[in-house]
Formats: sequence, structure tokens, C-alpha cells
Amino acid sequence: MTAQDDDIAATAQMCAHCFDVLLQKLHPPSSDIIISTSTSSSSQYTPPNVSCPLFVTWEKCQSPTRPPQLSKVSTPASSSITTDDEEIILSTHSTNTPTNHTNSSIPAPAPIIYELRGCIGTLAPRQLQHALSEFAITSALHDQRFHPISIHELPLLRVGVSLLVKYEECQDCLDWVVGVHGIIIKFGAADRGIEQLQQQYYSATFLPEVAKEQSWTPKETILQLIRKAGYRGKITNNLLAQIQCTRYQSSKCRMSYQEYVAESSHYGGKDPLSGSVDYLMAAAVAAEEDEVDRKSRVKPCVNL
Repeated sequence: MTAQDDDIAATAQMCAHCFDVLLQKLHPPSSDIIISTSTSSSSQYTPPNVSCPLFVTWEKCQSPTRPPQLSKVSTPASSSITTDDEEIILSTHSTNTPTNHTNSSIPAPAPIIYELRGCIGTLAPRQLQHALSEFAITSALHDQRFHPISIHELPLLRVGVSLLVKYEECQDCLDWVVGVHGIIIKFGAADRGIEQLQQQYYSATFLPEVAKEQSWTPKETILQLIRKAGYRGKITNNLLAQIQCTRYQSSKCRMSYQEYVAESSHYGGKDPLSGSVDYLMAAAVAAEEDEVDRKSRVKPCVNL
């Protein structure tokens, strides 16, 4: 990744493109849903020949009585994503509503709850023109932790595009800032094999928001990351001293389906799914299935 590529930022256009490709992928040929086929070319949402690591995250609104409202798309910020081998966490997003001090009987609106629905990406630089489309589909349909996203879920979805930038080698494993940097560690350690000690190599990463969400100090984060890498031996000062640590930052943009419809030039503000009888019937059945599935899940503890 070149220095110029470090200036690339995730944009609303990138998020809209993810909805474009997923909507067309899920659209059955026999459906009466009218889907525009004139999606923007890749050159319209990302500069040419720019490569960087990236992740695409799909989240689903779990507050059916209060669907997401149209709001301004957030500016790029720290990423809130998980990689292929990470656990699920609930994330919340709420719009700030002024408090009515003259009528205390009106309760404040509950926050909108989003649940991870799929997230896949890469820590290796990829050309954005090709990788964004690839990971939009892969994260939606091939994250093995979840059932593939179906078309009835689209109105409840929010997509996030995270670009990992500004990679820097750390002076030591504590040379980074909580809430600003994600880190990648690599180290080797002796591991007892069947007949003799063997040198094993370990690596793992935490994305920028993890340490802040868990209220960890830099050292606590490193200890957790060593365990995530699979090392189960004694953690000594000598082990910490030999860790190679790389820090990075992320640019993230999110967009809900409602924002996508409102801002898309393809549909003129009209929901392309609203005229489908098949969609409405499927949504009613799927909503009941989702509720059963949600109640049967074991709630995990942390995302990485």
C-alpha cells in the first residue's frame, strides 16, 4: 500500500455499492421486484488502482417496533467489525432526540439495536474496485457463522465499509494508543512436540475499537491478543520483548437500507422491494423464523 493510499476514506458511495450488488444478487429472475441494472461502475465509488485491507460488515436491526430512521450518514470513524474467526456482539446506534422537559410522561425512545449478520474482509491489501463487490457478497452470504442473508431482511440491514490504513511498525508491543489503533502481533515460542521442543509461530489482530470497548489497558490488550493467537504457555517479559507489533487505523462508513433507498439515484427514493407480494409474504414467515432462531442462540461475550 502506497503512502497516497493511506489517505483513502470509506464513503457513503462505497456503502451504496454494497447494497447495489447484494440487491441484484438476491433478486430472483421471476420476482416482481423491479431492480435497476444500471449500478454505478467501480470507478465512481473508489479511485482507480487503490489497494488497502478492508472489511464489509452487515448488521440487522433487532428493534422491529422502531425501524431505523433516515439520518445523515456518519463520517468515517473507527471500525466496528469482526473478522471471520471472531465472535458476535450486539452493537447499538441511536439518533439523538431532544428531551421534552415539559412533559416527563413521554419516555425517551429506546436505542436501535443492531446485531451482527455477517463480516468478512482481509488484512492483506486488495484493489478496492474488485474487493468491495467481492466482500459485500461474501460477508452477506458466506460467513459460516450465520445463515445467508435473504431478500426479506434487506430493509432491516445496515452495511459498514471499513478500510484499514496508516500501517506503522511499533517500537514495542505497547507503542500504540487505545481507541485509535488496531494492532497485529507476530511472535515465535517453543512448543513441546511429540519428541522435542519445536518453534511455533503465532499471529493475531485486534481492530481499533476492541480495547476501548472492553476497557482494556495496552498491556491487558496484548495479553488477550496473545491468547487469541493460540499461545497457551507462560507469558514472560522475554516473550513480550520479542513480539513484533504493527499498528494501524481504520476509516469506516455505515449506511442503513433506508438511507440507501433515499439517496440512491436508481429508485428515486422509492423502495424497490415495496411492490413485491412475494417479498411481503416471505417477510412475514421469515420474521417468525428469525424470532425462534434468535431465542435459541447462546449469547457470546466479545468481538475482536
